Amino acid sequence: MLRINLLVPTTGLTGGIKVIFWHANGLAKRGHQVTVIHPLVLLKKATIKDKFRGVLKFFKYQFLKLINQDRIRHFDLDSKIKIIRVANLSERFIPDADITVATANETADWLIDYSSAKGKKFYFIQDYETWTRSPQEVEDTWKMPLKKIVISSWLKDLAENKFQEKIYGIVPDGLDFNIFIDQPKVFNKDKRILMQYHRLPKKGLDDGLRAFRFARSRHPEIKLVLYGATPPPQSILKEIEKFYYRPTVTEVRNIFWGCDIFLWPSRVEGFGLPPMEAMACRCAVIATDTGALRDYAVDGQTAVIVPPLYPFLMAKKLIKLIEDEERLKRMTEAARHKILEFSWEKSTQKLEEIFLSETKK
Repeated sequence: MLRINLLVPTTGLTGGIKVIFWHANGLAKRGHQVTVIHPLVLLKKATIKDKFRGVLKFFKYQFLKLINQDRIRHFDLDSKIKIIRVANLSERFIPDADITVATANETADWLIDYSSAKGKKFYFIQDYETWTRSPQEVEDTWKMPLKKIVISSWLKDLAENKFQEKIYGIVPDGLDFNIFIDQPKVFNKDKRILMQYHRLPKKGLDDGLRAFRFARSRHPEIKLVLYGATPPPQSILKEIEKFYYRPTVTEVRNIFWGCDIFLWPSRVEGFGLPPMEAMACRCAVIATDTGALRDYAVDGQTAVIVPPLYPFLMAKKLIKLIEDEERLKRMTEAARHKILEFSWEKSTQKLEEIFLSETKK
């Protein structure tokens, strides 16, 4: 059994945190002692404003603890996993362990200074996170003497080619096929097009909307469905059929099963889990060539892949798929078959193998 600390920047509803929680559950299931550590003040060089926000968070979580509501509510985290909230990630607040993992660039700043009492030091990299801090600050963490694990081939290539850093393994995201079960697919006569709503410009929402609007000019019967963690403005709500606010994993599955084509217009991506979820639900994918897409999708066979920032090319591909029902069905069948290769169980097993191998040295 390993004692594993996971340093997380937040416990909120983000794709990256969900990935960490899936692995936390898998490691706990394998008998390891997992502790999730969340700082109230994240940055090592915190401003007065950061520290004040940390104080507000402290009182918030104290109140939630008082009413027994301080557990994670948006994810079914294993009850054996310990969650501790600390003032910051100074070593004095961190329990001794066999392994401690930085899961974001801000957490790596703290980990690098820990003593051997906190175990082997790993850096689990899910993206080139230059939108969180300056590129130089982020790149400095990539150069730290931490054992780096990435989630996709392009991140491995970046680490090795740009930073000359060793990567200890690629651990891709996966799916829980107890949730993403197979079922008969019924395609809508008036095709329902699905997109994720996200405010970050790197997610390419505007590109996706342009693609949909152009396709709708040729096929006015098609419908747009959105889902996301924040509601879109009224101007967008007016032109969509439905918006799903903060859907659970099970609800996300049902949304995909009810739609025909998923547009993924992201401009920059670390992995890109939603196209994988769509493929599992026989929802045809038209996606930009970002993140790990080519690690799990084959252009023209299991998905349609286009360059980022080309909304009208995406629109043309969308129109072709709308007009060719047989091709759409063939693609969704092939996609479901391909994506079965990727499960959380396999991914966490790979992560565990890396941890066990390094702790024996």
